[in-house]
Amino acid sequence: MGRHTRHAAAIAAALAVVGAAAWLGLSSGEEPAAQVGSGGTVAAAAKNRVTQPLRDEHKELIPHIDGLAAAGDAVGVASSTEQQEKVHASYVFLTEHLIPHAVAEDKVLYAKVDELVGVNGQTHATDTMRRDHEEVGTLTDALGKLGGTLEKGELAAADQHELRRVLYSLNGIVGLHFAKEEEVYLPLLDRTLSAEQAQAMFEQMEEVTAKEAGGQGHAH
Repeated sequence: MGRHTRHAAAIAAALAVVGAAAWLGLSSGEEPAAQVGSGGTVAAAAKNRVTQPLRDEHKELIPHIDGLAAAGDAVGVASSTEQQEKVHASYVFLTEHLIPHAVAEDKVLYAKVDELVGVNGQTHATDTMRRDHEEVGTLTDALGKLGGTLEKGELAAADQHELRRVLYSLNGIVGLHFAKEEEVYLPLLDRTLSAEQAQAMFEQMEEVTAKEAGGQGHAH
């Protein structure tokens, strides 16, 4: 992914986060909790956030999300073995970790956000976030098929292009998704949930995640 592409993605991410914050009624001058102060101030702010466990979980996933872009960079450049390993690792991360996490968010986290913000007819505050999850699922299916083809031999130029597109898209969508969640939805929960309520929510999420992870299989 070139410098200009990454720059454009960063601009799009910033605009999306600002738009989501405005929809939820956050003032433009309100600084996201994740960006408060430095040093001890950051540590104190983190200690007081009831959503810190979810932020910590996101932080643990960042290297794997970066790995999606690294896998895209390797397509058509690295050795066949390295390409296969990176694509397979990306697929395992998505199916065994990220997608189960996403299902738990849909069923528990976003249900709580919708409860707090309210529903307008058939429109929920978290609809765009759920749509992100659907797209990640679609792209993961495509990655599984392309990864299977890659393991059978060299990919044609068109398939290489498609594989890079899928991996870069996953990297961009998931990165932006986490930014929206941490800068808009989690501050809302920090302001409204007690520590006990947050803990109960996270326990529900863990149960859903474990159940979903146990039912996932590999396409290649």
